[in-house]
Amino acid sequence: MDQLGLRLQRFRLKNGWSKRAIAQQLGVSIPSIMRWEEGTSVPNDYNRYKIEQLLSIPPDQDEVDESQLDLFAQPQSERTRASS
Repeated sequence: MDQLGLRLQRFRLKNGWSKRAIAQQLGVSIPSIMRWEEGTSVPNDYNRYKIEQLLSIPPDQDEVDESQLDLFAQPQSERTRASS
């Protein structure tokens, strides 16, 4: 299993998130989440970045602030406009 996939799985389970919820937050398919967690494939650089952003949310934070996730779940063109 890819280390990032394992970290993603642990984060998801610890926070009680479904694969569907993680997939929606990252803007990817549920099968992608399954393959990354199983280690049968690895995310591309862009998705790796989004996963790292998700995993960087402080572990002592009880709830995930949706605004922390919204920015990197948007398509690239919308993120560029939002940060301008």
